[in-house]
Formats: sequence, structure tokens, C-alpha cells
Amino acid sequence: MSDGLTAQLDHVAVAVPDWETAQRRWRDELGGGIVAWGDNAVFASRQLQFANGAKLELLRPTSTDPDNFVRRFLRRFGSVVHHVTFKVPDLGPALEVVRAGGLDVVDVDLGGDVWREGFLRPSQVGGLVVQVAWSGHTDHEWAASIGHIPEPPAPRAAELLGPTLRHPDLDRARALWTLLGATITEEAGAVCCRWPDSPLDIVIQQGGPAGPVALRMRGTHSLPAAEGIGPAVSGDRTDGSLGLSPR
Repeated sequence: MSDGLTAQLDHVAVAVPDWETAQRRWRDELGGGIVAWGDNAVFASRQLQFANGAKLELLRPTSTDPDNFVRRFLRRFGSVVHHVTFKVPDLGPALEVVRAGGLDVVDVDLGGDVWREGFLRPSQVGGLVVQVAWSGHTDHEWAASIGHIPEPPAPRAAELLGPTLRHPDLDRARALWTLLGATITEEAGAVCCRWPDSPLDIVIQQGGPAGPVALRMRGTHSLPAAEGIGPAVSGDRTDGSLGLSPR
């Protein structure tokens, strides 16, 4: 494989059918603050930021077309992790690094003035979509462009640590995520992937089938996966208290 990307793990995204149900967990219970949103004819997104600066995107369909990619994903998998997004300094060279490492890149858009992107196939990466993107705006500039004042996390909000994935071949997983710029460590039999300056990381456990297992958080107890809300939360609290102050 080629040398790895220079990249930052920017956010993790969860597919949901509507905001109201999902936000009861991620905003009202766990304290994420809405920092940005976007809407188009196919999908809409809401990004929430947690106490450690990590971001979770809620992704929902906006069209009633049964072939809408978010609607199709929800039918097949439910409200689970849909993708992770890496931001890179220059998209074209980044995609060449990925291709040189043996991965396909699809749905490439190099023409945007403030956003360019390409996607890696879930079958090659381990059961989830990976988006590689260049952004011409900082987070504050994105918020300003839509006239939004970013909402801070609630007092004593939880921290979002990142997704836990499962993969049947940890050697293959190490090579893949190293190509995507990760520094790899081993902890308790799992592969831990970290990126410079990112509050998010990825933990990969041995097993199959490949794909997301849960979101890890600090400052909350564990929560079950729930349809319309999102994946399971693996928390560090055992006293049954979220520890949050109400908004």
C-alpha cells in the first residue's frame, strides 16, 4: 500500500428518518449543540457538537423517492452509523493516494468552490461509507453562511469518542486505516485508530460481519440501539445518571 493520507477525522454520521425523534437522544439527553445544518432535494443534515468538540451528523431523506439513498439505507440497515468523513488539504492528490492503495473512489465531485468530495466503497473499507472531502470553509464560516449561531453543548454534556467497528481480519483493517492516515495502537485486543488534532477515533474489534457496532461516549451510561434514533451508545457511567444539566 502507498503512504497514508494527511487527513483529519471530522465527523461521524447516523441515518435517521426525522429530526424530532433522533434529537431527543443526541441533543436533549446527551447534550449535543447544533452547530450547522444543510438541506437539498435529496437529503438534509444536522451537525451536533459534544463536550470534547467531536461532531455527530444526523442525516435524513428529504425526497419521497423510494430510491433516495438515505431512505434506501434506512430500509436496509435502520438508524445506524452511515459514514465517517475525513477532511483533507487537497482532494485530488488525496484520492490518488487512496487509489494507489488499491481502493476504489466513487461519486467524485471536484468542481465545488467550497466543498469537494469522493467516497470509498463500504465493501472495501469494512462495512461503512467513508467520505473524503475538502472544505473551503471552517466550521464557523459554514455556520455564518447559513446565518446560524452555533449552539454550545449543554452543561456537562457527554463527550463523543467515536465509533466501534467490527472486522473479521484485523491485519487488513490495520492496513486500510493506516492508508487513511491513522496512527494505530493496540488496546485490549482491539485496533485503535487516531488522527492528529481530531477528538474522534475509531476502535475496531475482531469479528464479523464487518460494520459499525456502537458509538462510544464518555459522561453517560450505555444506551441501546433504537429505531429512528441511532446506534447503541457505549458509555462509561454505571450509576444510571446522565450527569447533564437541562437546557
